[in-house]
Amino acid sequence: MRKFLYALAITFLAFASCTSPAGTEEEDLNDTPNALNDSASTDVGTSINIDVLNNDNFGDDGPNTGAISVISSSTANGGTVVVNTEGTANDPTDDTIDYTPEASFDGTDTFDYTITDSDGDTSSATVSVVVIAATGPAVGTTFDIGDFKYTITNVANKEVSIEKSSEAGPSGALDLPSTIDQFDLTYNITSVANEGFAYCYDLISVTIPESVTSIGQLAFYDSSRITSIDVPDAVSNIEHTAFGQCKSLTSIDIPSSTEDLAENVFFGCESLTSITIPSTIKSIGNSAFYYCSSLNNVTIPDSVANEDMGSAVFGYCNSLTTVTFPSSYTKIPEATFYACNNLETYDIPSHITTIGNSAFYACSVLKEITIPDTVTSIEDSAFGLCVNMSKAVIPDNFTSLSDNLFYECSNLTDITIPNSVTNIGNAVFYGCASLEDLSLPSSVTSIGSAAFGNCFSLKNLDLPSGLTTIEATLFWNCSSLTEINIPNTVTTIKDGAFGGCNSVTEITIPEGITTIPENTFYACSSLTKVNFPSTLTSIGKTAFGLCSSLTSFPIPNTVTNIAEYTFFQCTSLTDVIIPSSITTIENNAFNNCGSLQNVTVDITTPLTIEANVFEYVSIDNATLKVPSSSIETYKASDVWKNFGTVSGL
Repeated sequence: MRKFLYALAITFLAFASCTSPAGTEEEDLNDTPNALNDSASTDVGTSINIDVLNNDNFGDDGPNTGAISVISSSTANGGTVVVNTEGTANDPTDDTIDYTPEASFDGTDTFDYTITDSDGDTSSATVSVVVIAATGPAVGTTFDIGDFKYTITNVANKEVSIEKSSEAGPSGALDLPSTIDQFDLTYNITSVANEGFAYCYDLISVTIPESVTSIGQLAFYDSSRITSIDVPDAVSNIEHTAFGQCKSLTSIDIPSSTEDLAENVFFGCESLTSITIPSTIKSIGNSAFYYCSSLNNVTIPDSVANEDMGSAVFGYCNSLTTVTFPSSYTKIPEATFYACNNLETYDIPSHITTIGNSAFYACSVLKEITIPDTVTSIEDSAFGLCVNMSKAVIPDNFTSLSDNLFYECSNLTDITIPNSVTNIGNAVFYGCASLEDLSLPSSVTSIGSAAFGNCFSLKNLDLPSGLTTIEATLFWNCSSLTEINIPNTVTTIKDGAFGGCNSVTEITIPEGITTIPENTFYACSSLTKVNFPSTLTSIGKTAFGLCSSLTSFPIPNTVTNIAEYTFFQCTSLTDVIIPSSITTIENNAFNNCGSLQNVTVDITTPLTIEANVFEYVSIDNATLKVPSSSIETYKASDVWKNFGTVSGL
């Protein structure tokens, strides 16, 4: 028999503690720790986790925060020892030791460890590990008996997992056995295998024996006729999607020994009407009850910490009306109520300070939300696609409205923004098609792209004077907006800012603006006049495309280039003045300007242009006016020579 010694110390950082006054002769006999010997067993080549502290005592001084540290070791002849600190952070009392035997070793191994209390006192003990040689079939061996297939998972403890032996699986009421005899041995059935009884479409009910401690991932997935599953309290581990798509399951008791509800564990259990989450549960995974469309109310126990509550836990729970959170919660987690289409109202508890990303996204019948003053942060898309929400009041302490906050809230008509707000994020009110009036406080200095895009009914909006940038597609398709006043503080306008504002007739661009970028006024079909600043140097692609009411356009003499499709399909445009500052005219600049009659070019030497500059324009019926000294030159130049009349300025 080979042995090794491996000495460990569990060391804790001490808090300030009371000590006996100097001169006290009596000593507390219980102020030292007491480590007791432990034993464990495992199969050849199989690691084992050992809870060595389970029977130890730290005395009156107690442990304190810290971690296990190795203080000395001898040659590990039989295997290796690793301290496992994956328990509760800063709590060494649930630290353990992982022992892994060498592949060829069997017999008894030992190692020593030492515990240290907060006062520095120590105690040592020995752990004996029996490594059992394989005397029968190895781990992973499978065998079929009747309706079931078994897989050996532990040789020493004679443990197997169970699953169906045929594709269709068992039918009717299923009572799983707790033991099975094979190879002249009796095996304990301790787990349901991954996908063990998935797609068993004729299975009606399941009783799981007390011997089972683990249910694998997708274990009963899409066994859609199961109405009940009896899960014993011994089950401590339920893997992800274990009961997913069990569409007929009406109720289930979560075992008290289970600490975690895994991701998607009840996904698609659309007949589940109620669920009691025991106080032993410490975490709830993402989408745990996703698509449980009959679930109507749930209480989250205090044992589940806010940070251990996953995202979209109740997504598409279309009957859900109430979720009660522990008073310790400060945040409604991400997408908690995603597409809960029976949630008409919700009073956010006063202990909540943050509403998570997409928390109420696509709650299509939610009409009104009461946000208490305790809430200081609402994350992106929190109320996006709440298509029946008509009113919202932002608390006075807010400084920013996050991206997509009221995205596609198509019935929103009343929104109050407090004077504390300085930033409105991207697409905050995008698609709020019923919003007619919106008052922005003077405190606002930045507004994100598409913030008011597709607000088809918006008629009045005054931009605050502190604004310096008009972001891309800010007012895209605001088809009822008749007037836009750009503050003099604005120095930058980005792509498509006013595209589709087809009720605007006139706009003044303030001094300081140098560029009108792509699509800025695209499809502003009522626009007849633009007042340009003296600082303008560039007009971008399709900037005035589909401005079908423009009749004349004197290009400012500070602009150097006419970009492609700048005036695409300006069907009422009859007169254009091209100043001497222009050095290039790009392809299709005046494409489909079918009413064009007069083009004035104040440039002595004809610019080289492609024929498609005037594509679908009958220039043979139009007049070209150029410097008198250049008439003959233009008449000889490609494209320009095709004008019906070339005359002098």
